[in-house]
Order: sequence, then structure tokens, then C-alpha cells
Amino acid sequence: MRRAFDQRVLVLSLLGAAVGCGGGGGSPPVPHLVPGGGIGDGNISGLLNVYVTDDDTRAPVASAAVRVGASADPAPCTATTDSTGLAVFNSMSCASLHGKQTLTASATGYAPTTWIGVNGTNVTMTVRATTRPTVPSAQVSGTIAGWDSLPAPAQGHSTLAVISYSQSRQLGDAANSIPQGMRNVMVGAATVPIQANLCVRNAVADDCACQLTTRTGPQALYAMILDQDTKGTPLDNTDDTFTTIGWAIKTGFDFAAGQSATGETLDQIADADMETLTASIASPPAGLDALAAFPMLDIGDAGRIPITNPVLDLTHTTTRVPRATGVLAGTRYDLLAQAQDAQNKPEPSTTAWAHAVDPSSTVAMSGWLAPPSGITATGGTYAFTAVAGATLHGAELQSPAGDRLWSISIFDGSTSFTLPGLQPDPVPTGMNVLVVTAIQIPGINLTSVAFDQARDRLTAISSDQITFTR
Repeated sequence: MRRAFDQRVLVLSLLGAAVGCGGGGGSPPVPHLVPGGGIGDGNISGLLNVYVTDDDTRAPVASAAVRVGASADPAPCTATTDSTGLAVFNSMSCASLHGKQTLTASATGYAPTTWIGVNGTNVTMTVRATTRPTVPSAQVSGTIAGWDSLPAPAQGHSTLAVISYSQSRQLGDAANSIPQGMRNVMVGAATVPIQANLCVRNAVADDCACQLTTRTGPQALYAMILDQDTKGTPLDNTDDTFTTIGWAIKTGFDFAAGQSATGETLDQIADADMETLTASIASPPAGLDALAAFPMLDIGDAGRIPITNPVLDLTHTTTRVPRATGVLAGTRYDLLAQAQDAQNKPEPSTTAWAHAVDPSSTVAMSGWLAPPSGITATGGTYAFTAVAGATLHGAELQSPAGDRLWSISIFDGSTSFTLPGLQPDPVPTGMNVLVVTAIQIPGINLTSVAFDQARDRLTAISSDQITFTR
């Protein structure tokens, strides 16, 4: 399930939300960067300011090549970004600079980005490095208050706690899935390695001196306390079941890269401060039979906490969640659901997102986008059939390993495209992958968008892919 949701990173280059980006009469708009990408300041009419930034770090990308013009344009306009990541075009250097444009940004060491049908005077585009930067992290150690007072697990059971951190607000952020190390616990006179962010209590071990590798920035740390039933086969975990029996949390953290925090204690949430959330989930599109859903506790600038045990589906519809009280006062819940092929392949896939739901009432998840269909890649022309109900579409060319080769966002409703020739060619000969994505964001204005603001309005994503030989 995590792999599928993490793959939604490709849609970040497509997201937008209506914002007041300026425009109207008066002096020409002053160039300004939109963090995370965006379009605004009125229709293109003889002036175009394009910033190029790094998709991961958001730093400006200097010496990036910006091309204005469709792939078949015999005389595209070109410019190179300065030290601030800005390239400026005007009617003196680019006579066709009126109305919707196709923009391509490329730079050494980056996969290019093409936007089709852009119509805004100020544009911020993002490109992704072919070698992703190391995710900055911090180290935390501590325990759970009252761990020693928890009831002893039944014979053949273990009490476990999984310590984790709230996810950032950016879908697909690599910082949301930082690998955890190992630590040793005493089992009799021997030491046994376990994952560093686990607490364990059973007949042979009792240890809650956790170590967590976490992301940087504002966040909360939390623990799901679980009962593990080994089903009488302690050496075989394939039949084990895990039941959530408690929660612990601590808010107010803000870590810097390389920081080390020790002695942190998470407070358990009283059972009276928990409630039952019930979901009513509509059947997904035909053929997408692997369904999984979960609530997401939104804690504002500190991110989101996914509540993934138990996973919800058409028959398992309830879970216990913390109430929005105490340290969680003012928080809210969303509900995410994803359906895939029964073989659990990444594609085709469809995801639905209900925002600001009321846990005290049945939460209805009724809207799904069908996956894109009719996807083709022939002779350098890429095409697909538009998805009914989608706000916009996008595509990504990938290597067989899933690495981004080229990102495409479509703002004008086009359902086929060709790409300009670049040197060196970012798409190698041989087998490659074309992923097409449909996105639904109610109320979006595609001529005045700020991508970071879209995340709280996104309601559906769907995607499918084909392999092709170039």
C-alpha cells in the first residue's frame, strides 16, 4: 500500500489551486517565484517570466534552458536562467508571445519538464534531479509513558509499539518514508536485533528504549500500540494478526538536519479520548479489486498522521481514532482510499480523498476517477483518452526502474502531445514507460494556480501506464 501511495509523487508537478496571483491593469507584473510552482499574473501578452526550481530542494536552478514553443515550432524562443533561476521573454525577443504556450525547462543533471497550454505571465516550473538529494534527517530516542504498566500480553502474544513521525504535507515526499535502523534488545542473556523504532513486550523480552530516524521541520511523534497474535507459530509471521490497543503522542517538535534529541517521552492517549470512525466506501471501478482506505489525522503545519491499522475496505469499515481534544485540539480528519488491480500492481490505480470529515458520523467515500485509457506511444507521439470528471491530466516518461525521464503537465485539455528534441536526449532507446495521470481538484483556475495550495483541495487521482520501445 505504501509503495502505491508513494508513487503519487509524479502528480505534484500537475497540482494547482485557485489563488490570487495578481494580474489586471497597470504596470507589467514584477517577476516573482511561487514556492512549489505556479502560474499567475494574467494572460501572456508580450511578456513571460519563468523561474526554474529544484523539485526536491526548491532551490533556484541556474543555467537551466527554457524553451517557449511546441515541439514542431521551427523557431522556438529560448533563454537561460540566471542565478535566481529566472528567464525572461518579451515581444522583442519572442514575437509569438501571446496566449497559451508550451514551455520546456531542462538542465544538466535534471529530468526535463514540459507544460502544455500555459497562459500566465509569471510561471514557476520545477525540475527533478536525476540523482535525488539525500533526505535530511534527525535522530530521536525515548520511550512511552506508562509502558511498564500496560497489561502483560497473553501467551503466544506480544505487545508492540511502532514509534513514527507525522508525514509532511507534500504527497510522495521522500521524507515521509525514511528507513529505520536496528537496535539490540536483551532476550535472556542474549541480544536480539529489532527495528530501532519498535517497543516490544512478550514472555522473553521487555524493551521500550526506542530510537527513531525522523524528518526535519515541524512534526509530532506518535506510537500505535499493538497486540501481535502469533497464531501459535512464533517463527512464522505470515499468519500473524495485529490489533491496535492504544495510542501515544507528543506534539510541538521542530527538528533541524543532524539534530539529536534524547529522553523524549510520548504520553498515552486515554481510551475516553478515542472514538470510532465508520466509513462507507463506494465500489471502485471494475477490475480494481484491491481496495485499502485509512483516516489521516491532519495536524496543520506539523503534517499528517496516517492511521493504517486496521486498513479499511468494503467489509472492514470501522477503526478507532484519537479525538480532536487535548494536544490534538483543532486538528481534523481526512479519509484516503485507493483501489488497484487485484494483483497489487502499481497501475492501473485510482485514489479518492475526502477532506475535513466528521469522525462522529459515517464518512462517505463516493467519488472515484476511472484510470486513463487508450494510452499509446507511437513514433514520438503520446496520446490517451481523457478521463471524465478530471480537472487536468499529466504524463511522465519513466525508465523501467521507475526513474523520471520527463514530466509533462497539460493545462489546455490536450490528449496527445509530442516533445521537443533535447541534447542530450533524456529518453534512451529501448524499453521505457509512459504513465498518464488524471487529477480532480474542484474549483481550480488553470491560469492562476499555486501548486502548494492544491493539496487541501485534491479529491481524486487516477493513473495507468504502458511500456513502449523507442
